[in-house]
Amino acid sequence: MGILDAIQTGLTELLSHKMRSMLTMLGVIFGVAAVIAMVSIGEGAKQEALDQIKQMGIDVVHVKRAVIAGELLEKAEERSPYGLKYSDVNSITLVCPFAKRIVPLREVFADVKVGETPVPIKVVGTTPGYELVSRSQLQEGRFLTQQDVEDNRPVCVLGAAAKRELFGFDNPVRKTVKIGQGIFRVVGLMEPKEIGSSKASAAMRDFNSDIYIPITVSFSNFQIYSQQAVPATITSLRALVGKMNNRPSRENSGVSEIIVQVQDDTATPATASIIRSVLNRQHKGIRDYEILIPAELLRQQQQTQKIFSIVMGAIASISLLVGGIGIMNIMLATVTQRTREIGIRRCIGATRWDIVRQFMLEAMVITCLGGLIGVAMGIGGAHAISIYAGWRTLVSTQAVMLSFGVSAVVGIVFGLYPAVRAAMVDPIEALRYG
Repeated sequence: MGILDAIQTGLTELLSHKMRSMLTMLGVIFGVAAVIAMVSIGEGAKQEALDQIKQMGIDVVHVKRAVIAGELLEKAEERSPYGLKYSDVNSITLVCPFAKRIVPLREVFADVKVGETPVPIKVVGTTPGYELVSRSQLQEGRFLTQQDVEDNRPVCVLGAAAKRELFGFDNPVRKTVKIGQGIFRVVGLMEPKEIGSSKASAAMRDFNSDIYIPITVSFSNFQIYSQQAVPATITSLRALVGKMNNRPSRENSGVSEIIVQVQDDTATPATASIIRSVLNRQHKGIRDYEILIPAELLRQQQQTQKIFSIVMGAIASISLLVGGIGIMNIMLATVTQRTREIGIRRCIGATRWDIVRQFMLEAMVITCLGGLIGVAMGIGGAHAISIYAGWRTLVSTQAVMLSFGVSAVVGIVFGLYPAVRAAMVDPIEALRYG
């Protein structure tokens, strides 16, 4: 009997017992589908996190104003009352001559409106380098210039969502926006940027909802936005009121964030260490700032994702193992049921190898057919999860090939013992059976 004849015989045997064959394949079907769906979820989450971290830039270090409270807040009011401030930009510049760009950001309180109703938009004072360190693109007009900063010009650049809130579908360039008590002319519009919902995206700014003004204008006319806890003591409260009544100098004006871009992304850990030392000295030991390194986030995310993929793959592989055990049990039952058939084939000239091959091919047909159905279910399940759960999924060709290959191996491994047992049946005893 040739291989094609053996496969045809195997298919005939499967079709003659449809329910038994389907139940035999279920373990393989669900195992393959589970592997593909789980790996697709993991790959999608991994890609989303990588995209978002790359948007932040792996060659930058973010220094952010930290929220402090309690005893630390009281000490800060005495030793470092202004928190992260503009003079820290100059200090970092002096000790990081290898830095490519150093860009401060200052989020400020301000009502933003075109008509009479204020719109909830974040106002950010910054410098021209921000367009480059944030990997942002202009859709129309221009970004802030150094001349805007030096001359305190009342100009602004809108993010995509901010433009939509203020102007709808109209072109905002060369129109005016009221920010606080001042009238600002719109000189540019940014391209929209996608911000996801993963852990990495929590560390990112929502660029689309920002409106950018020269940082010198933000020093002069606006109060910095801070999530600092309300002072717990009368002394701290008086200090805060005093700071609000007496506007600090430009050097002592608070900033929300400092972005340091380096020449080589491998230098970010060393840069972060230098910045930490400088700020620790400048702030007299008060940790009223936090340092974020996207490159480190990237490595942590990759490590976490690797562990997640291994765990998910192991869990899904259990289904394939259970499916293989089910195949072996059914094939053993089939050997007993077809003992007389085996005896007849041996008597008319079939060798033991012919019997082994026949039962092995039947097990392979079951697992390969189940594997194909499982691949279809896994891909469909991944797309369904993406549509209905809103999760990003990415079907991996490697996962499809691996899961199908494992299902084929399962057929070989768990079909071997029943096939050998069938071949060892004595022909004379087999003819007496039944």
